[in-house]
Amino acid sequence: MSLSKNEKAAGIVLVALLFLISLFSTRFFLGELKMGFADWIVFSSCSPVSYLFILFFLVFFIRRQFCWLVLTTLPVYYLGTLSMFVLPWTGTYLFAHAGHIIMTLSMFWALYVLVIHRQFKALATGLLLSILLFAPYIAHVQTYNQKHAGRLTTLLGNP
Repeated sequence: MSLSKNEKAAGIVLVALLFLISLFSTRFFLGELKMGFADWIVFSSCSPVSYLFILFFLVFFIRRQFCWLVLTTLPVYYLGTLSMFVLPWTGTYLFAHAGHIIMTLSMFWALYVLVIHRQFKALATGLLLSILLFAPYIAHVQTYNQKHAGRLTTLLGNP
């Protein structure tokens, strides 16, 4: 089953925007803040998840298996969408929220594509795998960020 021209175009535009915002975020955390890779994985958890979404998007286009599109749904929803309701809409967080909005739109695009093409088995399989693969990562991110909240606040320069 193939996507329509508009579905492909929307997906490609969203992934391109997601890639750009993830590159900027990665450069900020690794370059300007001079964080180590391990800290980047948890303090900027949206970037690694976004890169995985992009990778799975490419795999979907190559293999034509819809399950790949929703493998990152849990972390995109939890770390991207829900962050918009927890983090303040000021300072350096505004740039992060731009990424969260793009992540959310990308997730909704993927879910829309699966539902409109009636790929319910792929949707269920992808969501189950998303939970199994990413629940431990989300738990690690939350635990690490709680333990090091003061350090992150200082690095970002937010009071």
